Amino acid sequence: MAHSFSFKVNVEIERESGKFASREEIAENLRTWLTDADEGSIYGIGADADSTYNTTIWEVEDA
Repeated sequence: MAHSFSFKVNVEIERESGKFASREEIAENLRTWLTDADEGSIYGIGADADSTYNTTIWEVEDA
C-alpha cells in the first residue's frame, strides 16, 4: 500500500558574499537543489524500529 505526503517548504536566504543574484536565479537554483536531492529510503522506523520505506515518486512543484 502506497502512502502520499505533501509538504510546503519555505526558504529564507541571506547573501554572505559576492555580487547580487536575481530572485529568478536564486529560485531556479533552489528548485534544482530540491529536485536533485537524494530521495532515497526511510528506514529504522515503526513499532520495532525495523521498517523500511522506499520513495517511489519525488516531485517538486512551483508554488
